[in-house]
Amino acid sequence: MRYKPLRVVWEITWKCNLKCMHCGSDCISVEKSEQLTTAECLDIVADLKSLGTELITLSGGEPLLRKDYSTIAAAIKAQGMDVAFISNGLAINDDNIQILKAINPLVYGMSMDSADEWMHDYIRGHKGCFMQLLAAIQALQANGVHVGIVTTVHRLNFTQLPKIRDLLLALGVDSWQIQYADFIGRMPHETMLTEAQYWEMAKFILDIKQNYCDRLYVTGSDSTGYMSDFSKMLQGNWYGCHAGLKVLGIGSDGTLRGCLSQQMDKFIEGNVRERSLVDIWNDPNAFEYNRHFDCSMLTGYCKECIYGPICKGGCVIASTNLGDCRCNPYCLYKIEKEGYSSEEQARLDFSKEEIAALYNQVRELPPEFYDNYEEHWDCCFK
Repeated sequence: MRYKPLRVVWEITWKCNLKCMHCGSDCISVEKSEQLTTAECLDIVADLKSLGTELITLSGGEPLLRKDYSTIAAAIKAQGMDVAFISNGLAINDDNIQILKAINPLVYGMSMDSADEWMHDYIRGHKGCFMQLLAAIQALQANGVHVGIVTTVHRLNFTQLPKIRDLLLALGVDSWQIQYADFIGRMPHETMLTEAQYWEMAKFILDIKQNYCDRLYVTGSDSTGYMSDFSKMLQGNWYGCHAGLKVLGIGSDGTLRGCLSQQMDKFIEGNVRERSLVDIWNDPNAFEYNRHFDCSMLTGYCKECIYGPICKGGCVIASTNLGDCRCNPYCLYKIEKEGYSSEEQARLDFSKEEIAALYNQVRELPPEFYDNYEEHWDCCFK
């Protein structure tokens, strides 16, 4: 078998108890009617095992809101595969802790957007979720469940990274993934990091690797890089996007994509209700953007880059979302060689007034967020 979906991310539900402003899947508070049944999910687990999958990460929405999540997770473990979770922590209670303790996931990942209580709650649209997150971290750790933290970075919480690092060290969390927010789902294009902020984020990750490696394992997402000397120190060499080669994304309704960040319809490879997962994966015409990559697909700077045949233009979805299918602007090698692409992209710091004008238009918040609003907003920038 030429290609194996070694790592699978599976949105087992679109139902969510939060409304985060950067949600890539635009999740909602109720489950969509086309959600896969338990039996269909178990068939998927068996198919993934037959294809050589090693790790399945259950996400959402909020995966714990799906009533049979433990049945799916147990089936994954029974087939000899590892299981992990990506969660917001809001559904953690005594019952779920005991279930997770029995499942023993490779890691229970939870999202932390800020070390500031009000900012985390503001980004997630739910008062009190920061304190519930802290309680969930401590409760899971006390029961032997390995906790990892994921931080999605955009202009609002960019300056929070050192504070989050210090909080994780204090909590004894030893695993942290830092990723930039992409222009998908609810995420407005204007809130994405500038190239200068992206560069500084990469420097921050490298600093932790060099100075905190005995206490905190940190990584950028797969799309952090790519071929500069700097990026090699971050995560080794980059040999192109793995979507459809070693990675697979599964939607709650059985839709298959090479990566769940590929939300555009053109990236849909099929649905398990119409064709089996095995048939779709093994289709020689599937995932053509990666399986049939050719340097003629490269555009812009990437077309002339000496690493084009190896890097393949970086993360497919990041460049596609920004309008140029195989030329990723978030490239450390490009920044090293040519600097930032514009005066705007060279900006590092934004005033609280600029940030407020941008973010306060993203979506309405519950009334309680406006109690002492100015005071809270000021504290975010101290």
